[in-house]
Amino acid sequence: MTSSPAEHPRSRMGWAALRALLGLESLMLVWVLIATVLGALGSTTAAVQNLSLVAMAALSLVWVAVTFAGSLRARVSWVRGSALTIHVLLFAAGTGCLQLAIGPWWFGFALVAAALLGFLSAVLARPELPENGSDSVTVS
Repeated sequence: MTSSPAEHPRSRMGWAALRALLGLESLMLVWVLIATVLGALGSTTAAVQNLSLVAMAALSLVWVAVTFAGSLRARVSWVRGSALTIHVLLFAAGTGCLQLAIGPWWFGFALVAAALLGFLSAVLARPELPENGSDSVTVS
C-alpha cells in the first residue's frame, strides 16, 4: 500500500480538521482549568487533593495547547502522534463517562464523537517529510 503525500487533499483536510479540533479542545480546557481552580478555592477537602486536580488540568491544557501550536507551525510527525494519543485518552474518558454515569449522556457522546473525529483527522493528516536528511522541518 502506498502512502499519500502530505499535500494530498485528504491530508490537508485532516490537518484542517485536526487544527480546528485542537483549538476547540484548548479553549475548553481553559474553561476546565478555571472551573477547577474556582472549585479548589471553595473546597473544604484536603489541599493536596485540590492541588493535584489543578495540576492535572493545567498539564492537560499545556499538552493540548503545545500540540495545537505545533500543528499551526508545521506538519510534523510528533504533532500527529501527540494528537492520536490525546484522542485515544479522550475516547476512554467519553466511554467512562457513559458507562459510569459520571456526567450527562450527551456529554459522554460529545467526548466520544470528538475523540473519533480527532483520531480520524490525525490518521488522515500526513506529516511533511524533512528534506536533505535533516531531522526536522523548517518553517519560514
